[in-house]
Amino acid sequence: EPGSTFKLPAIMAALEDGVIDTSDIVDTGTGSVKYYNKVIRDTKEEGYGKISVKQVFEKSSNVGTSRIIYDSYKDHPKDFVNRLYAMKLNQKLDLQLKGEGEPLIRYPGDKLWSGLSLPMMSHGYEVQMTPLHVLTFYNAVANNGRMMKPRFVTAILRNGTTIKRYEPEVIMNSIASRSTIRKAKSMMEGVVEHGTATNLKNPNYRIAGKTG
Repeated sequence: EPGSTFKLPAIMAALEDGVIDTSDIVDTGTGSVKYYNKVIRDTKEEGYGKISVKQVFEKSSNVGTSRIIYDSYKDHPKDFVNRLYAMKLNQKLDLQLKGEGEPLIRYPGDKLWSGLSLPMMSHGYEVQMTPLHVLTFYNAVANNGRMMKPRFVTAILRNGTTIKRYEPEVIMNSIASRSTIRKAKSMMEGVVEHGTATNLKNPNYRIAGKTG
């Protein structure tokens, strides 16, 4: 389960569907929210109160992220999962290495789908992805939306002669619109500038990141 790193694709899905914008206000209350029998909590005990979607991401608020996704998709959860699928998060990367793990993103109506699935998936639970798959997604955001297949071998040589060359492979030309990619980058810069990763901040260059 990728945990907080999955908040990026979750919030990007909502941005891409136009159900939220980064400036929208989310009420995270006093740091906890209950869905059925499950309480989701933020690391800050007293909570963050009313903050923007961008701040929800910067502070990595579990409560805020779950409210964004649950409130936006509770009546049509298939739209959320379809958007994740459209970003290739449910497909193997077909790596050059044997034994690649299979991603798991459940679909509404599956045997284990429940009323808790949306809020739990929003912050990276009830889903399974390899760290390399998560990295591939983040690299796609860095690449202005272009998702590249990870490459371990660029060429095979014998006695100094190239026998076979492996060229870069594009999995998808764009995982989201330019607008969504731009907002994702801005949110990730905010994480380092004044969010959960200020320890990485330095005066020489700006860093985009996500804790988790």
